[in-house]
Amino acid sequence: MPRFDRRHLLALVAGAAGAGLLPAAAGARPLEQVLSSRRLRAGINPTLPPFGTFNERNQIDGFDADIAREIARRMNVELEIVQVGSPDRIPFLQADRIDIVLGAITRTVERALVIDYTVPLHTQSVVVLTKQSGTAVPINQPSDLNNRQARLVQVRGTVGVPWIQANAAQAQVTLLDNYPDCFRALAQGRADAMVDVLESVVVPLRNFPQVQWKVLDQVLASTWVGIGVQKGNHGLKDVLNVVLFEMHREGFVGRSWEKWFGEPMKTPIPFNPMF
Repeated sequence: MPRFDRRHLLALVAGAAGAGLLPAAAGARPLEQVLSSRRLRAGINPTLPPFGTFNERNQIDGFDADIAREIARRMNVELEIVQVGSPDRIPFLQADRIDIVLGAITRTVERALVIDYTVPLHTQSVVVLTKQSGTAVPINQPSDLNNRQARLVQVRGTVGVPWIQANAAQAQVTLLDNYPDCFRALAQGRADAMVDVLESVVVPLRNFPQVQWKVLDQVLASTWVGIGVQKGNHGLKDVLNVVLFEMHREGFVGRSWEKWFGEPMKTPIPFNPMF
């Protein structure tokens, strides 16, 4: 495989953008313009509870809104929340319709080619979800899933499917089209466990208060989630990094997380002043 240095990689990315393979970015509002306008525009997805949700006044609220409000307060600017969805959150950022984007935007190489990330805001943890009792086999550790009697249920195309294929090949696996059907199968005893991102299941499980759920302590994989800013907007990113560090150091992020998720972050953010 040919080797590429950083200049070659940047040239390829620029060429792809010019060819229409990547969206062309509008000029980002520099930090000075954010401060002079006294307005920070934050993209938040309200269909991803508890990261983003609509409150009783039909306003966008949730963990991400708490974080954005605190960032704006510390920067001494007003916050403008802009509703975004998962497909359009990066295009909104590139088109300069928002200054920052939240919404569990996992840090990946592909995204880092077209946007910049702050230091991590939070993590997401892949875990095993089961029940305290009533399963076909006792499930106390991930290896217990690799059993011919174990009945697993999973949403098609989710992160748990390849993990099961690699680590629990002997289990009986049923693939369904959505999370509510998976949770019902587990609640009704038609399945014993599923493998998924903890933060995606915390809120839906509250719809089944009669079930004694159990999440295994072992974290199968962790992803890192930062705040996205437009590519090259270093001034804004640098300030956000300092603000986020202070919010972590002072415990604001942790308190807000527990407020919305009901428990501490499964994989804590390391306390690191260097970025």
